[in-house]
Amino acid sequence: MIDLSFEYRRFTIPKEKKSLLGLDAILHTFVGKVLKTLTNPRKLRKQSEIIYTLSLNYADLSDKQLQRKLKDCRKVVRFGKLKTDKQLNEALSYIAEASVRTLKLRPYSVQLMGAVAQYKNFAIQMLPGEGKTITAALSAILMAWMGKPCHVATSNDYLAKRDSIIMSSIYEFCGVSVGHIISDMESDDRKENYLKDVVYTTSKELLADFLRDQMHDTEVTNFNKSLIRGISGKKLSTKRVMRGLYSAIIDEADSVLADEATTPLIISAPSKNEMLRDATMIAKDMSDKLLVDIHYTVNRKFHDIKITDDGNEKLDKLAQDLPPMWSSFARREFLVKQALIAREFYSNNEQYIINEENEIIIVDEKTGRMMPGRSWGSGLHQAVEAKEGVELSNPTETHTRMSFQRYFRLYTNLSGMSGTLQKLEDEFWYIYKLPTIKIPKNVPTTYDLLPYKLYSTIEEKWEAVVENVKEINALGRPILIGTRSIEESFDLSNRLKKHDLEGMVLNALYHEEEAEIVELAGERAKITIATNMAGRGTDIKMEPDVIALGGLHVISTQRFDSKRVDLQLYGRAARQGQPGSVQPILSLDDELFIQLCPKWLHKVLKNSVHTYMGKLLTSLVYSRFQSKSENLSSKMRKKILQKDFSLNEMLSFSLQ
Repeated sequence: MIDLSFEYRRFTIPKEKKSLLGLDAILHTFVGKVLKTLTNPRKLRKQSEIIYTLSLNYADLSDKQLQRKLKDCRKVVRFGKLKTDKQLNEALSYIAEASVRTLKLRPYSVQLMGAVAQYKNFAIQMLPGEGKTITAALSAILMAWMGKPCHVATSNDYLAKRDSIIMSSIYEFCGVSVGHIISDMESDDRKENYLKDVVYTTSKELLADFLRDQMHDTEVTNFNKSLIRGISGKKLSTKRVMRGLYSAIIDEADSVLADEATTPLIISAPSKNEMLRDATMIAKDMSDKLLVDIHYTVNRKFHDIKITDDGNEKLDKLAQDLPPMWSSFARREFLVKQALIAREFYSNNEQYIINEENEIIIVDEKTGRMMPGRSWGSGLHQAVEAKEGVELSNPTETHTRMSFQRYFRLYTNLSGMSGTLQKLEDEFWYIYKLPTIKIPKNVPTTYDLLPYKLYSTIEEKWEAVVENVKEINALGRPILIGTRSIEESFDLSNRLKKHDLEGMVLNALYHEEEAEIVELAGERAKITIATNMAGRGTDIKMEPDVIALGGLHVISTQRFDSKRVDLQLYGRAARQGQPGSVQPILSLDDELFIQLCPKWLHKVLKNSVHTYMGKLLTSLVYSRFQSKSENLSSKMRKKILQKDFSLNEMLSFSLQ
């Protein structure tokens, strides 16, 4: 009976918390502000200095003596969280000394601040290059000492494997086991790694494994079923790989908990549907006969297609010789619109790539990385395949789905870190009950943000980028150029070749060479062209002679929907106090500007962008559009959470 109860507690997850509205939401916001006041950077700084000083006192202890102290702390934590700051200070000071002995690194005061804040379930804003990897390990050890699993979510498989390996020595010294989960890992290996105290992986792997576990059976999470099976002598399911949801530390928290939060992860399986395959090809042929602005209109701001009256007349004529189902206005319009959406909004080397097997592979536009195994729903994936002339895949049947937003709300202890949490404070508290705090810099940021260069057309912009590359390359400085898509990165590479400049390209097509490309990017006169794969989790190292030349020069060629993504790219320069520079080069035909700018204003700005006042006005408008995009996205995420919760209640859906 004890074993049965243990299994039930082990796999049962907390019931999802209802999103707050009205006065409850106002009170909730007030509580968040009070909590931030009680734990402010000044208090954290004082506490971290105490921990740092204490750790120096343990330098004379032998390894055995230090490990005995660590073991004593582990016993205290095992019975619950450290109840006083004095206990926390003592525990972290021992771990800090363990870091010196295993990693040859004594944690800085700011890293200790971050570890304390994360242990207290804060999301910390910590600038790139300040040592978030060590900070996460310090707090993960404390979490693991509670005897329950701690998941550290990183940006990609490479970082998950790397961090678990390079931090393994400090974990082992502190009596904590560590493992990692990557995308190509088999189920048995996953289960073995999830048995470790601390597991490094990605948010996608965590959610996918969670959903697969939920699908396998409900016996463990339903106590009555567990009891019946236990009494009858039957064993509980052994297919599950996870050990429950308790503590999570989210790296790049702004990306996972905000930018990608509402994207659902779907567990599905192919299902044959010959009728859909045939209909997709017919819809593609019909759409080829429609002309933009005559038979249909395109709204690029809202990614929408509207078929005009002339378009419907055209479709009526085209449907006369087709099977009866094409006489149905609603069904016909839906299929043709999917074909038009595939044509107008989805492009090779931007939203997807075509691999060597002639398959459509989706590219994550926010991270620039491939997402094999993913597919668009409602026949859109097949519409894109038809457009590209590749073999149509079978549509998928959804078995289960969940957003990252809802998944991470299930953890008992949630914390995170990122260099860019600006404007997310209220949203994180409202959705995740996760307060944020800004950790001061250990080393001052020294990159030189050069004045924006604004141009009327995209062609003028790329010409300016090439000239800037030629100028900086002549000095011998390494250059990192951020582009929005795979197609842009290849186009710029070809432009540079015409000027005898060779650039390494880092995008989803070369993801396997990512570590090697990043390692070389800091060499003298090296040119690296990257999508925003290089914006997060990468550290470009440089030799002293390159630093003496002025360090890394970053060129930003487009503003993203969120300023936080821009700042991530800027943060590749001048890490850890090194020199560096950032040059934004933009045009009035960039995607963000085109989507949000009214046509009349776009025309006015184009005519005046070459003047001083015109550039000033354009820069202000650009910033306004970016801020507007951020605010709209935040409101949308809050509304989606409310909608999801209401829908689940109506369907009587429960994870228990």
